[in-house]
Amino acid sequence: MQNKYIKYLISILLTTVFSLNVSAEKTVFSLVTHYQTEKAVYTAWGHSALRIKNDSLDCDWIYNYGLFSFGDITKFCYNFVLGKTDYMVGSQRFISSFREAVHYKKVSVREAVLNLTDDEVARLDSALQENERPENCVYRYSFFLDNCATRPRQMLERCVDGTIDYHFTDDTLTAQSYRENIKERLIHSPWYNFGIHICLGEPTDRNMTDSLRMFEPVHMHEVFTRAEIVDSLGNRRPLVSSDKFLQRSEITSECQWTWFTPNIVFWMMFFLVVAHTLFYNKRKKDDYIWFDSAFYFLYGILGILVFFLSFISVHAFVFPNYNILFFNPLYLLWPLLCLVKIFRPALKYCHKFVFVAAAIALLMAIVSDIWIWADNDYFTKHTCLQSFHPAFYPIILSLMLRSGSWLWRYGLKG
Repeated sequence: MQNKYIKYLISILLTTVFSLNVSAEKTVFSLVTHYQTEKAVYTAWGHSALRIKNDSLDCDWIYNYGLFSFGDITKFCYNFVLGKTDYMVGSQRFISSFREAVHYKKVSVREAVLNLTDDEVARLDSALQENERPENCVYRYSFFLDNCATRPRQMLERCVDGTIDYHFTDDTLTAQSYRENIKERLIHSPWYNFGIHICLGEPTDRNMTDSLRMFEPVHMHEVFTRAEIVDSLGNRRPLVSSDKFLQRSEITSECQWTWFTPNIVFWMMFFLVVAHTLFYNKRKKDDYIWFDSAFYFLYGILGILVFFLSFISVHAFVFPNYNILFFNPLYLLWPLLCLVKIFRPALKYCHKFVFVAAAIALLMAIVSDIWIWADNDYFTKHTCLQSFHPAFYPIILSLMLRSGSWLWRYGLKG
């Protein structure tokens, strides 16, 4: 009988100890940030996700708002350009996400454990599970305004008791514009940077607020580490209880296009256009029919992209886009104007239009570059000028040279 009571007491003691250990292993959320890599253009800003972990329950999952499906690649590309970029939220085992970051992307991974109460953890867990349901998981992605970093932040802000003080005000401008941020992130990918300069318009030159800059995962992580949760009574507690790197990558990106860059390519093209124009002007031979047909047609193709993004796409930051001054879909008509004799009289007015439009673009490029170089505060807050990629200078000058040359040889003579 005595042995029976001893065994009973031991079992109660073990059960109590076990229950205390289970309760001690509380569920925690953390912000996991993958650092930047230029392996692909969509990874150049890094990635954010929310991790939920409870060792005692063998729970270690990560919620990711950066999922998308190519499906029909033609339809995907069309919808992407149109601005109908539907992304999804999904969960997976943390270890799978971590392996992808370390072995495939080869990036640093940083984790900030969030200082949440049990009630806040329960609300956030429930909200994420509800958001992951098939009827709720899709959202309309916007690179600067609604992405893999802004979504976790919004979910967290809705689930805490009180508000999150990030220690900045939304009307405070940072020292960086969206375009400058793009240039900084794609410094080793000059052709990606060039292509994005073609697509994005004047709003990209406006300086970001502190709040809007949190679209960038690594920057948002830094802001989280100094943020505080403020309850209804004004009590404050740090948003992050601990912060550490789970993996540090020593790999640094290097430019793979040392010579074959947009600047070098288009300046070489400009000097070839100069040589061609001078050669035929000296020999007093007509060169414009075939040469200008191909020359302007190429600019017109890029003009279709600029026109589509500016006036049809629902993307943010694409209108107004003053690149249309020199990348214009009307230039597609040039072969018709050059090759069909009855339309050639219209060339005089078309070349005048091209020369004036290109001159306006050149003036805008010079003024905006000088203003930015002078770091004028008025420019960063109030200007409606658009800054251009350096490779646009030879492109604009080529247009002015061809149109000016034609007007000098033919237009002044009527």
